[in-house]
Amino acid sequence: MAHSAEQIAKNLNLSITTVRLVLNGKADKYRISPKTQERIHKYVEVHGYSVNRIAQSLKINKTHQFALVIPRLTNFFFSNLAEQLESRCHQSGYQLMICCTYNNTEHEKKLIKSLEEHSVDGIFIVSATEDCQRHAIKYCSKPIVFLDRNFAIDNASYVVSNNYQSSYYLTTTMRSMISEPIYFFAGDRLLPTIKERLQGYSDAIQDYQTDIYIHYSAHNTVMDGKLMMEKYIAHHKNYPHNFIASSLPILDGLLSVVHQYYGKIPQDINIGTFDESLSLDFLPNNVWSIKQNDSQLALNAFQLMLDKIQNNDIQKTIIVESHLVKRTTKL
Repeated sequence: MAHSAEQIAKNLNLSITTVRLVLNGKADKYRISPKTQERIHKYVEVHGYSVNRIAQSLKINKTHQFALVIPRLTNFFFSNLAEQLESRCHQSGYQLMICCTYNNTEHEKKLIKSLEEHSVDGIFIVSATEDCQRHAIKYCSKPIVFLDRNFAIDNASYVVSNNYQSSYYLTTTMRSMISEPIYFFAGDRLLPTIKERLQGYSDAIQDYQTDIYIHYSAHNTVMDGKLMMEKYIAHHKNYPHNFIASSLPILDGLLSVVHQYYGKIPQDINIGTFDESLSLDFLPNNVWSIKQNDSQLALNAFQLMLDKIQNNDIQKTIIVESHLVKRTTKL
């Protein structure tokens, strides 16, 4: 096991200051004898040397650690975002702790408090609710950058995707190729992301002067998608031929019920959704999906965090464009 500067000093009967000056390349500047330098370097060659990060962080009031708080890693978008942000932090000499709240508001609040007590330099948060964002702003003194969900809280900084514009474009693209009604299956509409996607869909449909068809659920899980599709089939005695799912978990639930009822995913279903997954490539359907730019989101979030470390009074909202991925087989 490598030894600390304190251990080296004790074993060589030298001062800690002398050891640190030699190991930091400042021996000649402070006229430390070549003999003493040689003793220290030979000791390190044999035993190794490790920096006491805890003592160092206390001295400079920095840990070079950030934290990312997200609902869950099973969500494809959040896992991609976490990977991109961790890579960005690593490139700049920071470590990233990743914590999941499972959309439990009390757990999120306790996590934020614990992370502050562990002296991370800043926290990236995908909050479960507006109340959680307000609580973090009020009680956490560390720099915070909120991701994905813009609840428009005073004194908060955000990095989010342009959900309204991407939803509007997705809907108009589908509607330009499909004359029949397009249904929208929505997860938790209290979330800004879902609310903005709903508004983009509604405005696009109204521009075509056709009827709006929206099915709502309380949450944004696979089970919510299942429940919505079960209700739809029970009422209409058939599956929807054209629909948009507000997220991949909702889409997974919708399609699982269709497959359960009909033994397959009928090819004549036209599907729109948000976020990307390789599984979409294997569907026999026409599929339009909005891919969020997780790399750009991570880059902007990291740079904004560095800016807030220098000046925590910075308030900024950065909106990142998404793009449409088309998988069309027939129309």
